[in-house]
Amino acid sequence: MTTSFLGWTMIAGATLLAQVGNGTLTGTIVDGQGGALPGATITVTEQATSASRTITTDKDGVFRVSALPPGRYSLEIAMQGFSPLTVTDVPLAPAEVRSLDKIELKLGQLTESVVVEAATATVQTATSSRMGTVTAEQLTNIQMKGRDVWGMLAVIPGVQDTNMNRSFTTWTSMEAITINGSPNTSKVVVIDGVNVVNELGTQAQVNPNMDAVGEVQVISNGYTAENGRSSGGLIIMTTKSGTNQFRGSGWYNARRKEWRANEYFRKKNNQDKSAYKVNIPGYSFGGPLIIPKLLDRGTMFFFVSQEYTDDLRPATLSRINYPTALERQGDFSQTYSGNANGPGQGTVQPIINPDTGLPFPGNRIPLSCAGIPGCVNGYLHPLGQQMLNLLPTPNGYFDPANNQYNAYNYGVDTFPYHSRTNNTVRLDVVLNPSIPPAPVGADGQ
Repeated sequence: MTTSFLGWTMIAGATLLAQVGNGTLTGTIVDGQGGALPGATITVTEQATSASRTITTDKDGVFRVSALPPGRYSLEIAMQGFSPLTVTDVPLAPAEVRSLDKIELKLGQLTESVVVEAATATVQTATSSRMGTVTAEQLTNIQMKGRDVWGMLAVIPGVQDTNMNRSFTTWTSMEAITINGSPNTSKVVVIDGVNVVNELGTQAQVNPNMDAVGEVQVISNGYTAENGRSSGGLIIMTTKSGTNQFRGSGWYNARRKEWRANEYFRKKNNQDKSAYKVNIPGYSFGGPLIIPKLLDRGTMFFFVSQEYTDDLRPATLSRINYPTALERQGDFSQTYSGNANGPGQGTVQPIINPDTGLPFPGNRIPLSCAGIPGCVNGYLHPLGQQMLNLLPTPNGYFDPANNQYNAYNYGVDTFPYHSRTNNTVRLDVVLNPSIPPAPVGADGQ
């Protein structure tokens, strides 16, 4: 069972300003002539939750709002003597430093207002990091065989995935991911600001289900100070958060052997399709956490998601030799051994008479002692035959490898049953919507 308890806190505290996974919005407020406007008030609001942060520009008109969870934001900019400006729909990815460059305020009254939609920058100018993002829209719309969020990383340039069977998320799902050809032990995985890689660096201790993930950011090189530590790439995963409205989802993923084609070697051996039964139901639910007279709307948000995976698939093919119908009657005249690629090839396996040290005539063990010198009780005891009949009979399987036809006559799939429950719980709290103004001489960082 995989369980994760993850969350972020929106607060103006130095300990959270460099939290891995959160993003930063920055820009410069200027007037019509390009002059800096110090003291302008910037209110940054996350559109999904209406949680806001407030800051003022420094002496150079620069603002920098750090520790913002990934999402879409709007900015309200106000200053005495200028018309308020609202910038809407600003996307922010995990660990991204998004620069809005210069934002111009026009002379006017506070009763006037201007609303513009943010333009997406084609080139990252705020940092030198090379980043790739899997968005919530891609997680929802890109068709995949199974429900493994790690398989989605293959859409990002520089990411290689050597796992060709991503049916669902397991505790080993992250192992096959490499970035820019680096060893798979050299990468770092952070979920909601928490490092989840094991000591060997090969596995992620937390693997959220696909519907619990809001966005994934991969930094392949050019790491900033807060994103350093390893040279093999940084995977930053952010779970979904609750919004200011109650929302939920449900899903059911199923696979059956009737919907699959039979494998080549099973066809060659006249074997039926192997058992294949996978069930993956799940749900998610989130919204504002409201406690009358104690907790108002817009202060705390929750998100809960559970996914249940049950799968029954063949893990290995067990092969063995069982006595044939003739052999159970003592007839070994058709029992061959040695190199062979078809029936009747190889050498007949001799069955030795323990009394004479010679093979039985015709390689058949006699059922009675009639006509056999020295024979007293016979060589094939009825109780022994009954014990042989407790064993399964050959099912027609033969090893398709070269010269291995006589190696086995019975093949059966083993079916380990796996059952997993994936739990994700996230709480988001707005403790303080204001950021203290930067001290004199500070650069706004």
